[in-house]
Amino acid sequence: MACILCATDSFSKIGEKRGFTIVKCTGCGFVYTTPLPREEELIKATQKKASNFKPHVSISRKIRYHFFASRIKRLFPQHDRIRLLEIGCNHGNFLSAIKSDKKFVATGIDLNSAALQYARSQGLNVLEGTLESHNFSSKSFDVVVALHVIEHLHDPLRTMTEINRLLSEGGMLITIVPCVTHIKARLAGIKWKYFGPPSHLWYFSPKTFALLLEKTGFAPVYSSCFYNRAHLKTIARKGQM
Repeated sequence: MACILCATDSFSKIGEKRGFTIVKCTGCGFVYTTPLPREEELIKATQKKASNFKPHVSISRKIRYHFFASRIKRLFPQHDRIRLLEIGCNHGNFLSAIKSDKKFVATGIDLNSAALQYARSQGLNVLEGTLESHNFSSKSFDVVVALHVIEHLHDPLRTMTEINRLLSEGGMLITIVPCVTHIKARLAGIKWKYFGPPSHLWYFSPKTFALLLEKTGFAPVYSSCFYNRAHLKTIARKGQM
């Protein structure tokens, strides 16, 4: 499979996991899974996990979500209301943290029906399905949050382009993805915990995630993987396609 970021069709092999091969593009250095599972298989795998759903969130995570919400509000100082969409909202930990904040008009979307049933029982506005299946109107949201989502997508270019369409002018995308160039990833090699196809398909570095942003019409505002965990955290502003 050719690289989705630079179209180079040559790569070096990193290793094998669960019947899949993880490779590194010789053109841009993007690390990805090949062969790519069918999208229907990925959706079924996600829905199968729904039977194991157990709602739980720690006090420390709740505190982090409140700080996260405060940071989002600082990005929109002129807005009376912030229209927010969380992709991969699960049972609504983050949405619950901002539920009582009148600054936010929040919507969540996920594939996990059991998690969404719980989220609805908490009074949250959540939808089941993929982002593309709901055909939101253009410029429907001011900020889209996707925490540990992009690495699971069947077609990141398609979904990121759709996110761009949904954002208002000057809208923001906030993401977290595993960082393949983090020291923990380098030391672990093929045993790195995030090398986990077919759940995890794409493995970004700061360089390759910047390429994804550029190809889908975003300009990075902040991006860093200098954290204890092997995470790349990014804030990007909608630009021109």
